[in-house]
Amino acid sequence: MTSLIWRLHRNQVWFASAVLVVLAVVLLITGHVMADDYRNALANCAATPGCTNAGNLLFRGDGAIMDIVDLTLVVPLLFGLFWGAPLLAKEFEDGTNSLVWTQTVTRRRWLSSNVAWALLAAAVWGAAMAALVSWWRFPENALGTRFDAFDIQGIAPAAYSLFAVSLGIAIGSVIKRVLPALATTLGIFVGLRAVIAIYLRPHYLTPTKQVIGIGADPNGPSGAWVISSSIVGPHGQVYGDSFSPSDVPKACLQTFFDKQGISGHCMATHGFHQLVSFQAANRFWAFQGIEAAIFLVLAAGLIGFAFWRVLSRDA
Repeated sequence: MTSLIWRLHRNQVWFASAVLVVLAVVLLITGHVMADDYRNALANCAATPGCTNAGNLLFRGDGAIMDIVDLTLVVPLLFGLFWGAPLLAKEFEDGTNSLVWTQTVTRRRWLSSNVAWALLAAAVWGAAMAALVSWWRFPENALGTRFDAFDIQGIAPAAYSLFAVSLGIAIGSVIKRVLPALATTLGIFVGLRAVIAIYLRPHYLTPTKQVIGIGADPNGPSGAWVISSSIVGPHGQVYGDSFSPSDVPKACLQTFFDKQGISGHCMATHGFHQLVSFQAANRFWAFQGIEAAIFLVLAAGLIGFAFWRVLSRDA
């Protein structure tokens, strides 16, 4: 059975391996250059007047390679579309599954072998890609926040890959046609990822809240992921995006539109302040673990559904 699976999918394996090797070479070369620039910048930082703009100086001209790295965001989806969705859907559409089942291979063995190799490939390629990106992004992570590139580094991409392939397999077991299975996998994967990233991820752990002065930098501690920043009035009212010049005390209006913006001292004397809600930088791996666990549980449920669907259907 293993040799049959290899003959059927070896072209996909060779293509994915070639892409991974090319990306690895590019990232290793550019990553070493970026790491050297970063170390030199740290060594000279004390004597450099523009040290606060180190990030802009270091990565100037690296936009193209950064775009390539950011595009690895879609790699798990590609696994789901081209490995997961056709795995069963094409067999059912072409009727080749019936041929296998009439031989000495049982349904369970046929399904287990196909699914196991597909999941193993997704895990290996997803983890390898994430490891390369995590290493390459070290200078950027050190100067900013790892949360900015949460979806392409750490352990989460491997979980996304497993989920995408599992989703494609489960959908293929129901739809049994390749193109509709591809479209459905695409829609569900993108929709679910967006919902979790926007609405669920910020609340995996209770955000830390910090009161700062009006006009102060609302970015929170170094490396923090800022969830929200709102102006709070003297009576505790949170303005959010609704704050307008009409809410500024009359005594502070003179400085509201000047070049310095709102007078922080004036607003503070009238009881106004900023409330920043953020996730601290040291929670990055906790968030990675939580999100990876969510997608692994979903993947397990989808594989279980696919097994139930295939093993209980009529021959």
